[in-house]
Order: sequence, then structure tokens, then C-alpha cells
Amino acid sequence: MRRQERALILRTHRYGDADLIVHALNSEGGRLTLFARSALKSKKRFGGGVLEPTHYVQIAYEDRRSKLGGDSEMYTLHEASLLQDFAELRSDYDRLQTALRLVQTVDRVVGDMVGGSPEVFNLLGNALRALMSSSSPERLHTHFCVRLLASQGVLESESEASRLAAQPIQAHAESALDDLDWRRLSREADRALRAYAETGAV
Repeated sequence: MRRQERALILRTHRYGDADLIVHALNSEGGRLTLFARSALKSKKRFGGGVLEPTHYVQIAYEDRRSKLGGDSEMYTLHEASLLQDFAELRSDYDRLQTALRLVQTVDRVVGDMVGGSPEVFNLLGNALRALMSSSSPERLHTHFCVRLLASQGVLESESEASRLAAQPIQAHAESALDDLDWRRLSREADRALRAYAETGAV
């Protein structure tokens, strides 16, 4: 059965000469692994760089899993159309690198999740939108990681990180935290996310 839904592209890699394997986050916060046959040749189905990481797209895929060259199960991606490309991110190196870190972090954390969480999808979309005009990409990334951890229920209540997580991602540049606090929270969040991605718990 063919399905259509909206998704954020997390990662792609080539398979053979013209095919792509695509990881995308759907609106329910679940990660889809999709096989896009002839994606690098088909301008009609996948033109204009539509499958670039960070892109917000409408996808049509076959809701039937198949195995390809191993044990991984993938859906067949039939076509994708661009809804938003967050073009401003690609005009600034720091913002683009931060955007790629955001999608890589989500790809790592939700990789083995059963089901998903719309909260994660909304958080990533809001972070990419806020990043387009952010003057503090590094702080936004830290704020995003803290909120992602909170969405997974792995932050201690009443901690500094939990208080930051309660603030909207757009408020990252207005926080009263000083540079030392931000650097410390960044290190702590990075360690916690690595542990969570590896073991499913901090």
C-alpha cells in the first residue's frame, strides 16, 4: 500500500551508481529507512536536491518492507517533493554545520526507537527554523540537545538543564546563562546523548 506523509530528511548515502538510501523523520517522530531507486538520475521524482539532509518534504512510499543486500528492512520511496529547504542555513557555514549536527543527533537518538514521538519532530523543525536567524548557533545546538534529552525523559528534575529544557528553542539567545554555563551544559548533554544512543538509557 502506498502512503504519503511529511518528513524531515536526516541522512542519505549512495547505494550503487544511482540509488540512495534515505533516513527520514516522519511527523510522528519515527525514523523511516527508504530506498530511492535511481534517485541520482530521476529529475522528475527526486529533482532539485530534494533529498538533501535538513529538507522538509512530502514523500510517497510503499508501506511494505523489503530487504536489500542484508538484514536491514527498508520502504521503497517512490517520489518526494520539497516543502521547505531552509535556504538561509546554506548561506552561512556555522549555521549549516549546526543544522547538520542537529539532524545527525536525531538520527542517532531515534535510530532504534519503537514508534516515535511527534515532540521530537516538532523540536527538530522548530530548531531548524530558529537557526535560520540565530546569532548563536552553538547555544541553539546545546539548547536543542537538552530539550531532546528531556523529551526522552532522561533529565534530572530541578536541574539547570531541566530548567533550560522548559524554555522554547527560540529563546536560546536570551538565556541568562553565561559562557561557562553553556560550555558545561554542552559537554554534559553531549555525554548524555552518546550514552543514551548507545544503551537506550543514561
